[in-house]
Amino acid sequence: MMQRPFQIIAHRGASASAPENTLSAFRSAISQGAQQIELDVRLSADEQVVVFHDDQLDQKTHLRGRVRHYDAEILEQVDLLPWFKKKTELPRADSVISSLDTCIPRLERVFQQLGNQVYYHIELKGWDDRLPLLVLRAVDAFKLQGRVTLTSFSKKPLTEIRKLSSEVPITFLLRDAADAITSREFRPELDGLSLSKIHEYWLRVASEAQFQWVGIRARDITEETIQVARSLGLEVRGWGVKNVGDVGKLIHLGTIGATVDWPGKALDFIKGF
Repeated sequence: MMQRPFQIIAHRGASASAPENTLSAFRSAISQGAQQIELDVRLSADEQVVVFHDDQLDQKTHLRGRVRHYDAEILEQVDLLPWFKKKTELPRADSVISSLDTCIPRLERVFQQLGNQVYYHIELKGWDDRLPLLVLRAVDAFKLQGRVTLTSFSKKPLTEIRKLSSEVPITFLLRDAADAITSREFRPELDGLSLSKIHEYWLRVASEAQFQWVGIRARDITEETIQVARSLGLEVRGWGVKNVGDVGKLIHLGTIGATVDWPGKALDFIKGF
């Protein structure tokens, strides 16, 4: 039996059921029983915080170029449902989907619509210096302190978050083996190290920066990783989870949770633990 609840975090919402990072995906996650969602944010041209994963719009929308080059008013009209249908090869959309909820939303609209129904894991994307401040302002404006964790693969915005707030929980996302070698932030320190040593380096960075959690690709997590993390006062959650077998592995290793595209399926699975 699990000693504590394993946290199922809906990755970009229920992104297997609806277009990722949209209100339809978040509502689908809630309908499947998810109490926590993960979403990605970056800045628009007019410095509004919008919810979108990629730096470029080309792959998932009819627009071309960077999100940063378009005002939020334009981005909010961009429908991700055509891309989702093509990607999933579904004949029809999830029943939760409505045309108003499949466009790129502002973070403020997500907060306005969902409020405190869920706990938010907000991943900071891009290299905009003002993004951490603007996200914290939105959290404060909607009185969601205590219902938000901020995350990033980059130390820089998380360090800025910690300067601005000593209370908001922070998750430092660690790169996988391939990305670790080419990481522009850590390359000098990591050159030639084994993956276990790379993890140990990152864990020490996270601990010294007063972060609470680290996120590691599920396939790379080992008992040694968990032991080192806990010795440094950190908890580990998994990302890149492919199936319920991965969820079971993470539970047995002692991680505190995982991001998944299919929260309902994962929640049903963990009832057996």
